[in-house]
Amino acid sequence: MRQTTISKHHDARHHPQTLTRSFLVSAAGALVAAFTFAAPAQAATIDTRFDVCAALRNGASLATVEAILEARGYTASNAGALTGITIRQHCPDQVANVMAQMHKPRA
Repeated sequence: MRQTTISKHHDARHHPQTLTRSFLVSAAGALVAAFTFAAPAQAATIDTRFDVCAALRNGASLATVEAILEARGYTASNAGALTGITIRQHCPDQVANVMAQMHKPRA
């Protein structure tokens, strides 16, 4: 039976180019990861300590809830989407209230 061995010529420790390439690939990967995870930094400026369900249960109008979210940093479309999703998922008891507000004739 023939025994196969790998000479030191193929050992990565003896190739400075291989080490340099490995380091550069690792460094590039770290930078990509850092920028990828740092991307939502803009969202950190939004104040998320607002309870949509509690506000609606305490009599706040849908327009007031969305205005509060906009004042806290959300765009109008994101405030509307967040309000709708929150009502459906976390306070379905407020769906009838919100629907009545939406269908109420405006003065």
